[in-house]
Amino acid sequence: MNKNTNQTNIVPKMLISKAAEFLGVTKQAVHQKIRTKNLTCPKMGRNSYINYTIAKPLFSIVFKPLVVAIEIVKGGTGKTTSVDNIGACANTYGAKVLLLDGDAQANLTEAKGIDAETLPTLIDVLNKDSTIQKTIVNLCPGLDLIPSRIENVVIDNQIIFNKLPLDRFFHNLLRPIVKDYDLVLIDLPPALGSLVTAASLYADIIVSPLNPDKFSAKGLKILQEELKKLNTHYEKNINYKVFLNKYSGNTILSGKAYKSLTEPTMEGKVLQTAVRHSQEIPNLIDTNKNLFITLKKSLARDDYDLLTRELLGITPSKKI
Repeated sequence: MNKNTNQTNIVPKMLISKAAEFLGVTKQAVHQKIRTKNLTCPKMGRNSYINYTIAKPLFSIVFKPLVVAIEIVKGGTGKTTSVDNIGACANTYGAKVLLLDGDAQANLTEAKGIDAETLPTLIDVLNKDSTIQKTIVNLCPGLDLIPSRIENVVIDNQIIFNKLPLDRFFHNLLRPIVKDYDLVLIDLPPALGSLVTAASLYADIIVSPLNPDKFSAKGLKILQEELKKLNTHYEKNINYKVFLNKYSGNTILSGKAYKSLTEPTMEGKVLQTAVRHSQEIPNLIDTNKNLFITLKKSLARDDYDLLTRELLGITPSKKI
């Protein structure tokens, strides 16, 4: 396993007040519980915060292992941003998370501040030049990354030329490590190819961020049609969910997008949480940060917190 040498700046954080609200107790009760476990909260400025190391014994959440593929046939919908923030948020509740960058553009890898030029990636595993274990970069406690780089663009061809079974590809690839994680998040390109198909067949659930525009709606429709074909061909029932991203209740387009999600064909397919439009997100992306690295309160952070809890079924433990 490779190690990120600049871990402090990317550690996901939760305010003590947020933990108290989640548990339904006072901040003093949270501090007392932490002290009884002989743990000490780190600080950012004057604020104490909870990280993975403290969250795991504090919340004592038993996670049902989950593999999530984030995909939709449309660029710019917020796939990478969602992987980054959902993974970070889950980590603050004590989930051990693996982020897998399945896009040769490597936006997720870059967002985590990792230079993968000299690191092994999926293509090296396929070429038998490395093992899947050696591709893992430990970003910080409880949060790992399998990075990507431009050479991964040939993975689709490798799958085809070597006649690798799509329905077993990720199972065979991740079998040695998947049991070590509570949550695996796969970031995928806005395309339909062998790697995307393999991820669709492997994941426990596909999650699609839908923007309030007609092109995102078309991308979702294409994805739905492709999933129907896969279900028929592989005799599967692929589970997928959609959430409204970059939502603004003040725009007509957002209203139309919301209406499209209430159609009968979408029954049971829509996550209840919508992520509101926020300038804070692109501002953070420019600095290779996500909403959970800082302790700044924000509506966008609240939205991703609710989305993560909904997706993972995170509910408060018994009061402490």
